[in-house]
Amino acid sequence: MKTLVVVHPGSLFGSADFSVGKRAALECRSRIMEEIARHQGNLIVIDGFLSDEISDEFEDVIQTGLSNAITCASRTGKLGTFTALRVWGCDGGERPFEGWHGFGNCTQPMVFSDQEQAAEYISKYLTSNEIVVTGAWATEHGKWGCVNSVADVFRSRLPSASVRVSEDALFEGGGLISSSLNM
Repeated sequence: MKTLVVVHPGSLFGSADFSVGKRAALECRSRIMEEIARHQGNLIVIDGFLSDEISDEFEDVIQTGLSNAITCASRTGKLGTFTALRVWGCDGGERPFEGWHGFGNCTQPMVFSDQEQAAEYISKYLTSNEIVVTGAWATEHGKWGCVNSVADVFRSRLPSASVRVSEDALFEGGGLISSSLNM
């Protein structure tokens, strides 16, 4: 089953509005909401300290996406611990804000020190052969950015899987990905 990983969705709001402009940020949020809504497969969300800025509409799309992941996996007989998962992995080291709730199998850790640690843990158990990473932030050169760092962990830990950064991710400068980054 294909896995969609959404990294730091809260950074798609105030941080993105400030950094790339409200219009570009809104367009990116819309593309990512559509990406989540049409996804058929596993869904993993890695939150960070700005996740308290997620709009109700975007939050509804995430919750529906998690539910759809479970439904899709149940129909195909591939329901597992990492079918639908929402964890904390803040690159600034912040702890979850009051009111944050993870989603998934409660026997698994839900809070990690950063997004790479979350991706390393998840990669031990993920059986997908195709992983798409989206969210905030990415760079076209792939040298930094939370989206890129998560994709890099999956590439190194799951060498037989196809791992790519989504064209819909929020890129530094607000631009879209070029085809050269999809390795």
